[in-house]
Amino acid sequence: MPSIAARIYDPRRADIYRELGIPTVASVRWTVSRIHQMLLHRELIPELAFGNGETLLVRSPLPPYLKGRRLSAFDVDGEIRVVEVTRAGSSFVPLRSTPAEPEDLVTFAVDATALGRLRGFLNKEWGT
Repeated sequence: MPSIAARIYDPRRADIYRELGIPTVASVRWTVSRIHQMLLHRELIPELAFGNGETLLVRSPLPPYLKGRRLSAFDVDGEIRVVEVTRAGSSFVPLRSTPAEPEDLVTFAVDATALGRLRGFLNKEWGT
């Protein structure tokens, strides 16, 4: 079965395509969203965006003093979820009981509107 996507220049038309079941890429909206994220959330640059940028995958190292804290403590229903950990060069999907280890690189699935919340939480944890 062929895959179809529509590139649109007028984001107001996205709803029409969405109702027809056709995913859209609005280059202007995406570009503005990326610039906004880069300026406001410099240390949390999304690695991947879904839809029109509403959901993001963001990677961040965790401070070493969080050793032993459950990674599920970072989860906020509907906003932030830990989905992957890279530890000593190996990647895995953590259990809710998985403790943080020094030098963990954590991937978060984040609602774009919660990026500031994640940044604030990590900055607070870093002591800034």
